[in-house]
Amino acid sequence: MKQGVKNNIKNALLFLLGVIVTIIITKISDKIIPNDSVIVKQYTDTLKIIHDYQIPSHFENDSIIRAFEEQVKNLELLNSYDKLIKERVAIKEEKGEIFPNLVLSKHSISIGRKGYIQGSSASYFSSDCPNLDSQHLDLHINFMNPLITKDIDFLRVNIYRFENRDDKEARTFVLEDFYEVRAENNIIRINNDFGKGRYEIIYGFMFKNDLNTEYPTFYFKRCVVTKQ
Repeated sequence: MKQGVKNNIKNALLFLLGVIVTIIITKISDKIIPNDSVIVKQYTDTLKIIHDYQIPSHFENDSIIRAFEEQVKNLELLNSYDKLIKERVAIKEEKGEIFPNLVLSKHSISIGRKGYIQGSSASYFSSDCPNLDSQHLDLHINFMNPLITKDIDFLRVNIYRFENRDDKEARTFVLEDFYEVRAENNIIRINNDFGKGRYEIIYGFMFKNDLNTEYPTFYFKRCVVTKQ
């Protein structure tokens, strides 16, 4: 019976000691790191740190101080990244930079050697014929219904050069490339290293369901431009 009483007293003292230690740790934590230290700004993808942390001079635990300093550095990095991203976005917007569609090389062999049926792009997208006076040849494709891009496998560009042979005009193959398709902002950019002369540029798209047919339909716009 006496042994049971001793055990009860021992357990009670251990419990009381645990409560005291918990209170002390909580108080110390409140002094080191304030509550609600990070606020997520609505309508943005960035974090803004609003507290200016300072290590308490009376705190002497080296391991906790090092951990605290590391946290502060991470928070400072977040603010630095936020500023850097905003600066880069502002520069790109100021320069009016273009992000062209990616080239799809995998189609060059499987589709490039296949014939096709000509189809009109007039019902699907609008586009102005490019000029060859700039550093790049830019083809802007604006789909009337962006949802149609889900059924399109790729964008395609073929370029030919007109030449006179035996007093007859002939076409010489210059370029054929395939590009990814986007729901919007479809821009095909080609380096303008063409020589002087007249060129035929046809560009458009092919539907996924047509690719397995013998002659898939190529819905394209045709432009004839001259480089002086």
